[in-house]
Formats: sequence, structure tokens, C-alpha cells
Amino acid sequence: MSFYGFLRAALSPLVKLLWPTKVVGKERFDEMGGGIVICNHYAIPDTLIPVVSLYKKELHVLAKAEAFECAKIANWFLKKMGAIPVKRGEPDINAVKQVLAVLKEDKKLVMYPEGTRNKEGTKEMLQFKQGAARFAIKAQKPILPMVYYRMHKAFRKNWLYIGEPISLEEFYGCRHPEDFERATEKVFECMQKTRRQCDEYVEGLLAEKAAKRGKKKKSGEEPAR
Repeated sequence: MSFYGFLRAALSPLVKLLWPTKVVGKERFDEMGGGIVICNHYAIPDTLIPVVSLYKKELHVLAKAEAFECAKIANWFLKKMGAIPVKRGEPDINAVKQVLAVLKEDKKLVMYPEGTRNKEGTKEMLQFKQGAARFAIKAQKPILPMVYYRMHKAFRKNWLYIGEPISLEEFYGCRHPEDFERATEKVFECMQKTRRQCDEYVEGLLAEKAAKRGKKKKSGEEPAR
């Protein structure tokens, strides 16, 4: 068994216990070959949940370089987990090469297009960085949007909704800054659509369950005949 496989098996029971999350649309993830997977970003569980639920053999995720520098054990662990360090706010040729190598091998790469965590736990997303769109255009790969319904809380059920793949085929071969801006806007709009679909799915499910509980309660209050 690989280190990743061992770690995944060890983490799985704990992650599922602490952050129970139902994955909706898993078939879209399985059906897509190589490409970029984008997700809203709250905290560390954002990555751990896909590890135990989606990525069975390996994980490739873009992570800030600072996370690798805090300790040698962190550097070793993140690299073993398939994380690629990227220096934010400056050109990072090494990170670009690693990302394109992953995509060239028809594998999936996880990115958080907001570029930072949403510490407030809101559903609103910040303006996207251009990285995901640029890589997708350069490698000519699709982008798969995923959205967590809400911020993680220990032992509280959550949902990870996977939307329809985004194609940027109309931008393949483009090199102008305005083209990358328009491509990023398209990705953001598709992500917003996925957010709406996620909310509709979960809130519809919760309303249905509440209605069933109400019927059972009402039935229990009725006098026996």
C-alpha cells in the first residue's frame, strides 16, 4: 500500500466522524478525466473530505508555500499528500511546471480560486484569481466546480455539491489579458450557479424532512379512535 493509501485509510474514520459530509454529484467527478477541480475554501477539512470521499489513489492540490515552510514535518507531509507549493503574489515557474505536468498526465488538480480561506464562513465568494482559468486554457482541460453548503462544524452534517464541468474551449490558444479575464468571469459565474444548485438541493431536502417530521408529530397528537 502506498503512503497516500495508508494515510487515507487511517484518516477516513476520523474525518467521517468529525465532519460527516454527503457528496452530491460524485458521478461527475468520476466521469471527468484530467482537469482542474475548484472549490470554495473554509478550512483544512475542505481538502481532507475529498481525500476520503473522492481521491482514492492520489491527490494533487495547489497550496500556499507558507504551509510548507512552517516545519520540516509539514513540508514532508504535504509533499507526500501530493500538494504543490505556490508563492502567492509573484510568478512561480516551478509551480506552473508541476501543475501542467499533473494535467498533462490526465490527472485532477484541486485549486481554491479565491486564493484564501473564507474565515467568516459566509456563502459569498471573493473575486476569483485567474490561475484556474489560465491552467485550464493552457492544458486544454475542463474545470469541475464543487461547493460546500456551509462552513464545517464538528459532528454537524454538511454537503459537498459537484456541478457540471466547465469548458473553456472558446479560449484555447488565447494569450491576451482580457481573454483570461473573460474566462475567469465565466468560471466565477458557473461557480455561482453551482452554489445556487447546492443551496436549492440542500434546502429542499431539509424542508422535505421538516415536513415529514411535522406530519409525524401531528399524527402522534391526534386522539386514538
